[in-house]
Amino acid sequence: MKPIYHELGFNVTCIDTQHIRKDFVASYLIEDNGQAAFIDTGCHLSVPTLLATLNAKNISRESVDYILLTHIHIDHAGGAGELIKHLPNAMVYVHEYGYKHLIDPSKLCAGVVQVYGELFFKQFLGDLIPISKQRIIIAKDSDEVTLGKRILRFIDTPGHARHHVCIWDEKSRGIFSGDTLGVSYREFNISQGKLIFPPTTPIQFDPGVWKKTINQLMSLKPKYAYLTHFNRIDFDQDSANMLIEHINGFVNIANTLKTQPNRVKAIKEALLNYLLTLASKQGVTLDEQQQIKLFKGDLGICAQGLNVWLDHQN
Repeated sequence: MKPIYHELGFNVTCIDTQHIRKDFVASYLIEDNGQAAFIDTGCHLSVPTLLATLNAKNISRESVDYILLTHIHIDHAGGAGELIKHLPNAMVYVHEYGYKHLIDPSKLCAGVVQVYGELFFKQFLGDLIPISKQRIIIAKDSDEVTLGKRILRFIDTPGHARHHVCIWDEKSRGIFSGDTLGVSYREFNISQGKLIFPPTTPIQFDPGVWKKTINQLMSLKPKYAYLTHFNRIDFDQDSANMLIEHINGFVNIANTLKTQPNRVKAIKEALLNYLLTLASKQGVTLDEQQQIKLFKGDLGICAQGLNVWLDHQN
């Protein structure tokens, strides 16, 4: 297997996990003074790509000290149990609310099958492998790990999910943000900047908390956001404002349609129109059918998240 990866400077590599399509789900590899760490893993089926990247970069499996998980959604952490089998010295760091689901992923597996279906799970995600509790460390707010001469700091970042952390890298002034700083696919890049939107997935979407989290992260004055979906982007206050604007936009759609009889379908259709209008206003030149294809993977899950949020409000 020939892996696809992008060298980003600062000894950070963005690995395309090749989940469903190219340029969709990233795992990051950080190196410093002979030590290495993965941030997020992709799903179980992504692990061969991660191992092939180590081989391509002549990094021994023994030198990988950490698997750092932003949260336990399966496209971010589904491969952790399989990956750690190949990394004899690595420890897994995860938010305390995700800890038990790594030890016993049965509930997580059942939830994923309920949302996506068993066929999708087997074909595109693979499996979920339990991890021994002796190899897991709970990552609390402000905890730090040392990688060579580099300090990586965990920040508790609820909003997208309650079990979400971001990881601050002072060396690059970058935030490994999982889903907290949004989704921004490279196909939508334009000269004026990036198109960023919020993945409002179930079951813990909380718009008020999420906006507070974004403002908290901006106090670090980051230069970059290392997005799982997809790759590193420049991230400044304008980027944060855009993300907050679209959190509000998604919430407004949900509130407007909350009495619709087929609420999830109505929200999904409205979200697509919202995103297509946004892309047009920003000067995206992709054919509309290409845009729909790129947005499609997020629309259903975002609509479900907004639907669950509306139920919680009631």
